[in-house]
Amino acid sequence: MEITLGPYVIRVMTDEATDLRLADEGHDGDSDVRAGVIRVRSDLDHARRREVIVHELLHHVINLTHLQARWSDDEQEEVIRALSPWLAMGVAPILSE
Repeated sequence: MEITLGPYVIRVMTDEATDLRLADEGHDGDSDVRAGVIRVRSDLDHARRREVIVHELLHHVINLTHLQARWSDDEQEEVIRALSPWLAMGVAPILSE
């Protein structure tokens, strides 16, 4: 899956190798903002997978804004954790599978 964010394309990786790496790391998902990649475990239920994708996508959005320099990593994570469940509900029809 690919998500277009303005002029950027972010690849969402959900495959068996990704599942194994994330499980070993103890994560449901992560992202590499510089590479434009989000990794999400494919064995999550649809609602949780959507929330993880939105969470990781917010990391990309913050990186594209002035907030990257203004917020510490902990502050960014706090905001993202607060917003992602709500936004995931709003984009459910868009990211439905």
